[in-house]
Amino acid sequence: MGNVVTTILQMNKLPESNVIQVDAAVCVGCKTCELVCSLQHEGVFSLALSRLSVARDPFAMVFVPVVCRQCRTPECVAACPVEGAMTVDEATGARLIVAEKCVGCGACAEACPWNVEYEVIKLHPEKQIYVKCDLCGGAPACVAFCPVGALTYVVKERE
Repeated sequence: MGNVVTTILQMNKLPESNVIQVDAAVCVGCKTCELVCSLQHEGVFSLALSRLSVARDPFAMVFVPVVCRQCRTPECVAACPVEGAMTVDEATGARLIVAEKCVGCGACAEACPWNVEYEVIKLHPEKQIYVKCDLCGGAPACVAFCPVGALTYVVKERE
């Protein structure tokens, strides 16, 4: 029980993170964001390797980019059983999965309340570890290449 209390206290001290803000009203579902994300992180254009997704309902013409919300009190971090497998980027505040320490257990993916369709925290199909948005170190490729401006990088003031 002490470990859970310590984890909660530590999480409450996490800095606020920068975020990618989504404007679903202007998204056209082109998936450029997904393709440039996979290129940025994996060196190839592959929707399966993207760290964000575009939820689509083409019949209603509704497209919603789904990306990590970088929660103030991230349940994914609290759920991770491996010490050091999740950390916080000092520059951006992004909640990160450390690939070298991730064991692929999926506790983070199960704990995330926004990961209903497994579009926020994903199992990498080749490496068998979990991946999520890391804000590209402060210069998100998805934001830079969105042709309609549906994504905006918002820098938060941190203490």
